[in-house]
Amino acid sequence: MKLHYCFVTLLLAAGLLTAQQFQPAATDGKLRIIVFGAHPDDCEVSAGGVAAKYAKLGHHVKFVALTTGDNGHQTVGGGALAARRRAESAEAGKRLGVEAYDVIENHSGELMPTLDMRRLVVRQIRQWRADLVMLPRPWDYHRIIAPPASSFRTRRTW
Repeated sequence: MKLHYCFVTLLLAAGLLTAQQFQPAATDGKLRIIVFGAHPDDCEVSAGGVAAKYAKLGHHVKFVALTTGDNGHQTVGGGALAARRRAESAEAGKRLGVEAYDVIENHSGELMPTLDMRRLVVRQIRQWRADLVMLPRPWDYHRIIAPPASSFRTRRTW
């Protein structure tokens, strides 16, 4: 609970959240956790174990992929690859106990740390009413993973 209030305080100080917009996240006594990844499957690979543990304890977990994952495969690309990755990730999310899995319609390789991206991530956090937010580390070796995390300075990394 301390982390929740610390995170909210930092968001308030940064001007990303106003006092009027803040509401207690859950009324059932369970945490609301949101995990961001660059592609479908990044959340499962990076935070799947933690997500499964929280879900098994009855907490509410959501995964968000910030791109469709429509390129980067040696033989398949475009819509076919995006559809396959979306289906695989949805199944993985179900097996981990994730309640929701959103895939944002951005092309892989085109994700940038823009104000619009920051707004999109903040909107996802607010709509989920998250107590705990997990983002990729901003110094990751993979060029597409760093931009979403570098848009935020008030976060915990995994």
